[in-house]
Amino acid sequence: MTLLICYKDYCPKRAAMKIRLFYDGSEVDIEVPEDLRLVFIQPLSMSSRKTEDEIISDSLKRPINSPSLQQLVQRYKSFLIIVNDHARGTPTPRLLKHVLPHLEYKKVGIIIASGTHSLPSEEDLKNLILGEYYSQLRKLTVFHDSRATGQFIHLGTTTRGTEVRINRIINEYEAIITINSIEPHYFAGFTGGRKSFLPGISEFYSIESNHSMALLDESRILVLKGNPLHEDLEEAAHFVAKTHPVFGINVVLDGSDKIVGSFTGNLFEQLYEGAELAKKVYAPPIREAPDILVSVVHSPLDQNLYQAQKGFENCLYAIKPGGIMILVASCYEGIGPEDYEKMLQSANTREELAAKFEEIKSNYQLGWHKVGSIPTFLEDKELWMVTRIPEKKLKRMFIRGFEDPQKAIDEAIKKLGSNCKVLIVQDSANVSPVLEIDNRLDTQF
Repeated sequence: MTLLICYKDYCPKRAAMKIRLFYDGSEVDIEVPEDLRLVFIQPLSMSSRKTEDEIISDSLKRPINSPSLQQLVQRYKSFLIIVNDHARGTPTPRLLKHVLPHLEYKKVGIIIASGTHSLPSEEDLKNLILGEYYSQLRKLTVFHDSRATGQFIHLGTTTRGTEVRINRIINEYEAIITINSIEPHYFAGFTGGRKSFLPGISEFYSIESNHSMALLDESRILVLKGNPLHEDLEEAAHFVAKTHPVFGINVVLDGSDKIVGSFTGNLFEQLYEGAELAKKVYAPPIREAPDILVSVVHSPLDQNLYQAQKGFENCLYAIKPGGIMILVASCYEGIGPEDYEKMLQSANTREELAAKFEEIKSNYQLGWHKVGSIPTFLEDKELWMVTRIPEKKLKRMFIRGFEDPQKAIDEAIKKLGSNCKVLIVQDSANVSPVLEIDNRLDTQF
């Protein structure tokens, strides 16, 4: 197992040190001053005696509180497979490799759990979602559209008031297989499991109702028990599980994009087990808050600001007052959904944006949960971006823009001084640094 955190206290004799960052589809080198006090964190890379195939295969044979996949297949004739869309890094083809042989001679359908995201392109489907199985599965695959009319069935209303309206395709199949991955999520606690149904294949207004709970303080990253939004998601998924056998498959990837854990069977219990491993991979401890935090969003979550904002949310509690966060995300598709873009640019001042957010709490619209933390953050910190988004749009969102990482980091160090403390977070849309004061930690500034 490699170290989770790499500490580099650069030697004063060196003129500069190169650091490699991901930006705009490739890796770029930047130089930092010789006396910079810097911590560099990334997802943990883990070694295992088992291969990926062995990890997956073993988990399918030994599911958590559930019949095995083989036993399930013997009982039913038709299966709906729910897979993630192009906005997630789930290695779906690597999992289909183990699932499809069990389903030979069965009726099979596949639905892309897009939630409220834009629908994948054929290239996304071919390269990111179905992979080598594209030609075999394309005719069996449908896209979920949360705003489609006449496509939903009402399964019930949760105790928190969410009307659960799910794509009616579930009634065309006897049993359901969900394929997902587990990473930290800034208001659901963790991704995975129950999110295949809500928001995955739910109606827009069901998603909006659930996501309004993101405004609650208890809806936090790395927290499941006591998280009202997560518990609402679970209750919605239980509605489906009452009428359809559900076999869940969740994997955890490490920093080298290897599958290091596979959790199958009971959709609910497996998430809690998988989340413990995900914490080890994605929630590194840091000893002290930095002055400058460089949040580097990796593909595919760097496609637009709506997704890349996870890199902001995951890191916003780790930085000192008076500090600067540099969000590195090309956002080659722009800001994101039109409503979200309008929300971000709806005010002339930070104070006005904060006031609008307070008003929206009583009349929530989907997307505002991604806006509310920004004016609070900007009260005593600065948000900069390295991105393709035009500077004119960034200014309207109270963000300072740069064309490349080197210029942004140089300017931040110039502003805060060469003795400032810097934290670089790789894959920040998944990695959430945890501020801990613990003498046992080796990593400190």
